[in-house]
This record gives sequence, C-alpha cells and structure tokens, in this order.
Amino acid sequence: MIKKLLLAFVFLFAFSCSSSNEDSRLMDVNKMSQLISKKDKTLVYIWTTWCSGCRETLAETLPDLKTNIDTSEVQIILIAASKNKTEVDSLVSMSGFSESSYFLNFIGPDKGKFQTLGIRQFLSANFKGEKIYTGGIPVFFLVDRNGKILNKKLPHSCEELISNLK
Repeated sequence: MIKKLLLAFVFLFAFSCSSSNEDSRLMDVNKMSQLISKKDKTLVYIWTTWCSGCRETLAETLPDLKTNIDTSEVQIILIAASKNKTEVDSLVSMSGFSESSYFLNFIGPDKGKFQTLGIRQFLSANFKGEKIYTGGIPVFFLVDRNGKILNKKLPHSCEELISNLK
C-alpha cells in the first residue's frame, strides 16, 4: 500500500512539474508585455509547423540573423501557432531558439479558422488598433520595448532584416 502511494505521489509530482513547464511557454498578454520590455527592439515571429516558408525562415534566416545582430538591443521571440509540441520543439531546437520559443494558446486544430482566430485575438489584445495580421502565416513584425509597432511586415531574408533593424 505504501509503495502504491509513493508511486502515485512521484507520478503526480512529475506530471505537475512538466505541466508547469508547459504553462510557462504559453504566450499571453502579460508575458508578451514583460518580454518585449526587456530589449529596445523585439522581432516577433508567429509561425506554424505546416508552413514550409516558416520552416525555411526558422532553419536559415533567423539563425543567421541571430549571429549578425546586437542581442543586447534586439531579441527574437518565436510563437508557434501549433499544438504539436514535439514537432515545434524539434524544429526550434535545431534552429537554436529553444530559450525564446513559446506557444500560442488557441482552441481547435492547427489549421483553419481556430488558428486564425487565435492569432488575431492574441495580436489585437497585445497591440490594440494595429492591423498586423492579414490572415497569412508567418506573421513577422518588429516592436519596441513600449509595445509600439515599428514595422508590421518584415522581409524573410537576413540582409533585408538587418537593414530594417538599422
């Protein structure tokens, strides 16, 4: 009986730890505000696993950009609009952005209107009155530490991105 109780306790403890880690990666209004206030400029990249352009930017452009910017002034935040945490984590770890990777919390499947509504709701809650999202994936924009949008649609080549940051 004691062994069963001990086993149940260990299981619940392990489950609660993994759940809190997952919760810490869910992006919300407070977390977004807190993160963008840390640096002068923040590149926000909202992407999903089914988007081939997102995968290419994640694998090539963003890692190249990260080595060519002053990370004391500029940060890159990735927000996956996907529920496939295993695939997201695999893609993010290969690109070297595990420490700045978050999940958008939305209801419904990864493709379609629920994902679109989730992105739209998240952006309108964080950046009131700004039309950032036009319905396409990825969403890639630049914001200052006060939440002011500096550029609503960033290019996907490293050279163009660097020139936009200057």
